[in-house]
Amino acid sequence: MTPPPRIRKSLVVATLLAVGAVVVLAWQTPTAIALAVVPLLYTVPLFVWLDRLEPEPRAMRWNAFFWGAGISVLVASFFNDLTSASVGVAAAAVISAPISEEIMKTLGISSAAKRRHIDSPLDGAVYAGYVGLGFAAVENIIYFSEAISEDALGITFVLRGLFSPLAHPYFCVWAGLAIGKAVQRGRSRRAAAIRGLAIGIPLHATWNLGAVSPMFSVLLLGHIVLFVVLVFRLRRMRRAEVQLVRERLAQLAFAHNLSPIELDTYGDLRATARLRRHMSREQRRAFDERRLAVTKAALRG
Repeated sequence: MTPPPRIRKSLVVATLLAVGAVVVLAWQTPTAIALAVVPLLYTVPLFVWLDRLEPEPRAMRWNAFFWGAGISVLVASFFNDLTSASVGVAAAAVISAPISEEIMKTLGISSAAKRRHIDSPLDGAVYAGYVGLGFAAVENIIYFSEAISEDALGITFVLRGLFSPLAHPYFCVWAGLAIGKAVQRGRSRRAAAIRGLAIGIPLHATWNLGAVSPMFSVLLLGHIVLFVVLVFRLRRMRRAEVQLVRERLAQLAFAHNLSPIELDTYGDLRATARLRRHMSREQRRAFDERRLAVTKAALRG
C-alpha cells in the first residue's frame, strides 16, 4: 500500500525564507501582510469546489501552495532583481517576470505529476491554482506594502485583491491543463509543459505590459474574454467527469459491492454533501475514502 503523501519540509523552509524576506521589506506596513491573506479567503474555495469530485490529498495541495509561495518566489525574485538592476524595471516586468515566474510555477505542477497525483487536465488545473495562489499571496505583501507607503492602498487592493486575485493561477493553468492531458494520454509531460508555457508566458507578459501600454483597454478586454472562456471550459470539464462517474458506477457496482444508496450518491455531489452532514467524523472519513476509491476507479475506466 502506498503511504499517504506528506508536506515536504524543504518546501516549508523555502516558504518561510521567502515570507521572511518579504516581511523584512514590509516590516513598517504590517497591514500589508494581513491584506495579502484576504484574497485567499475567496479564491481557495474556488479550487476546493473544482476539486470536489476527486479531491487531491491535503498534503499535496499544501505542497503546491508552498511551492508557489516559496521556491517560485525565491528563484523568480532573484532573476527579476538581476534583470531590473542590469536592464531596467520595465524589462524585468515584461520579460524576466513572465519567463522566470511561469517556469517556476510550472515546475511545481510537474512535481505533482511526477509524484503521480495528476491524472487528468482538471487535476492539472487544480494544482496550477494552488501554486499560483501561493505565489500571489507572497507577492501581494510587497505590492500592498508599497501601496500603503504611497497612499494608494485602496486602488491597489481593488485591482489585485478583488479585480485580479486569480491572475497567477490564470497564467499557469494552461501548463496544468497541458500536463494533465499529457498524463491522461501517456505522452511527454515535458513537451506538454513547454506548450503550456508558450501560452502562459505571453499572457503574463501582455498583462504586465498593459499596466504601462496605451493599449491597456484592448489588452484587458482580451484577458477578460479569455478568462471567461477558461472558466466555462473548466466547468464543462468538471461536469463531464461527474457524468462519467455516473455512467460507470453501474459497471463498478458488483466489483465494489456498492449499495443502492452509494449508487445514488457517488455520482451526485449535492447528495453526497447532504449525506455527509449526518455522519460522525469517523463515518465521514470512511465514507470519503470509499467514495474516492470508487470515483478514481470510475475515472480511470
